[in-house]
Amino acid sequence: MKIRVVAAVGRGQTLLSSFDDALYRCGVHNYNLLALSSVIPPGSQIEEAGCHAPPTDEHGDRLYVVKAEARSDQADEAVAAGIGWYQWGDGRGLFVEHEVTETCPDCARAQVALLIRLSLYDLCQVRGIPFDARRVGMMTISEAADGQPTTALVVAVFQSERWTAASTNAGGR
Repeated sequence: MKIRVVAAVGRGQTLLSSFDDALYRCGVHNYNLLALSSVIPPGSQIEEAGCHAPPTDEHGDRLYVVKAEARSDQADEAVAAGIGWYQWGDGRGLFVEHEVTETCPDCARAQVALLIRLSLYDLCQVRGIPFDARRVGMMTISEAADGQPTTALVVAVFQSERWTAASTNAGGR
């Protein structure tokens, strides 16, 4: 399985529309996002990408993701989000996601990176997996809000799935 990790900053007139702008810039704006816990299946390849390029006919489809998002509209705040991953021999592994608001973008990004490393270390320890900090992968993004609604977003995109007649009729008994 190929899992693409994408990141973007969005802006808008409201915090919600800044989130939607970030979704758009990541290429995941026309999906129904379904949040996953942070387990990477065996045989997976993580690919860092500029944007997820969905087929144009997947409007409203389900999209399985791990996501990190931070939003702010405060003049003295910066937002940062990040996803980190750690894989072992057969491609299986773990994702972690962190979000921070800080006083400056570089401070926020550094804090997210530290939290990612600490979390991955702990998750490996619980599972008895030897940890090597050089094998940590991560994608982070940060931006000053400057009083404008701003969202920092990082998304690990697993796969999309269409709705079927059976899945749409299940709730209407």
